[in-house]
Amino acid sequence: MTKRINKNIIYKAIAIVVVILLMLIPLIFVQNMIEDRDTYRKEAVSKITNSWGPNVIIAAPILNIPYLYEVSDREAQSTLRTGYAKYAPDNLNIDVKTTSQIRYIGIFQVPVFTAEMTIKGDFSELADVEARSKIEDAFISFEINSLKGISVPDFKWNDETKIFEPSKYDNTLRHQNMNRYDYYYSGDYYGAALSALSSKVNLKDNNTFELKFVIKGSGNIGFYPIAKNNKIHMSSDWQNPNFSGAFLPETKEIRSDGFDAFWDINYLASGVTPRLDKVTDAYRSVFTTSFIIPVDNYKNATRAVKYGVLFIMLTFMFCFVFEIANKKPIHPIQYLLVGFAMIVFYTLLVSISEFINFGYAYFIAAAATISLISVYVKMGIVKDMSKRQIATVALSFTFLYGLLYILLQLQDMALLYGSIGLFVALAAIMYMTKNITWYEDEDVDTDKRF
Repeated sequence: MTKRINKNIIYKAIAIVVVILLMLIPLIFVQNMIEDRDTYRKEAVSKITNSWGPNVIIAAPILNIPYLYEVSDREAQSTLRTGYAKYAPDNLNIDVKTTSQIRYIGIFQVPVFTAEMTIKGDFSELADVEARSKIEDAFISFEINSLKGISVPDFKWNDETKIFEPSKYDNTLRHQNMNRYDYYYSGDYYGAALSALSSKVNLKDNNTFELKFVIKGSGNIGFYPIAKNNKIHMSSDWQNPNFSGAFLPETKEIRSDGFDAFWDINYLASGVTPRLDKVTDAYRSVFTTSFIIPVDNYKNATRAVKYGVLFIMLTFMFCFVFEIANKKPIHPIQYLLVGFAMIVFYTLLVSISEFINFGYAYFIAAAATISLISVYVKMGIVKDMSKRQIATVALSFTFLYGLLYILLQLQDMALLYGSIGLFVALAAIMYMTKNITWYEDEDVDTDKRF
């Protein structure tokens, strides 16, 4: 008596592998569809931003004192040029009050805000004045990334009302000799030139200022903590702020009707020296508060598609084991239809999650898919299945989709829970196949074997 490999099992396994490879094609289309939807969302955000106002980054105010310096050419001829010594305030107190609203483009929601700002501070006696400084031409610059949504500032210098005008000087904060700031927000790179308003002032030994204005924006509000001592208080009616950048709030209170946050930053912590024209990396100290609606549906759906091949493989493996163990043949076309049902799950998930919470959308899409497959198995594949068997099929799919949802909600623990889930699935398959005969018995004449 010898053993021969059961070729029928091998042929069926090969057919299943081919079907799994075919499933890669619709999975790619689904992933492209998710990317397209996310692109439409970003375009909607961009349209609102361009109309209402962009994110707001402020560095204000800065004292500028022109000075003359000599430059020699190759022929040793000296010419005088004008430079600008930039001084940070000694103390800077900023109070921000924002009100938010939601704007719509199609089904996409974009939060925007209106911020009322009051900025107070002082400049003490300057200890680092250039030899050829033109103190009489000193001016204050108020620097911001965009002037699109700003009101006319109410500016007082030593209790005297002054008027800001668009600056005619090349005097904005610099980053590696470029009029740019750079910072990271939510994994995306942003860069923009700072614009400046300026107002001529008369200097005393101690100088105080007060600046009030209203500005419209979207996305986030950020600040350069350029003063020796920076105290920033922000209050808002937005319930889901995101604090990021170089500094987090010293204290914060997030309530159902809004939030309050407070920062207290000194120049030692920020690394920004009081003489700002010698600083090229002030952008590293920028911190932001974001006013966004967390959009996790496209991100989570993309992650779910990445697990798609693995879950189709596990599903087909369960079906294959069920087929062999119960001697109920399943046609490759039926495997293909079950695979397409699992693909449709992702399109249901994305489309429903655009209107309701992702968790609810996942539950609806998973319940619909599990019901569809279970009914199809009962009515189209194995018509004489018992209630216990169909319940086992439904529970198996529920386990798979429950595991996928857990993996989507986890970050640091996703690998651990995923490994445990795969281990349990493998153990179940091994248990179900313990009595399967993988070989066919065959009588062989031992004299003819050699």
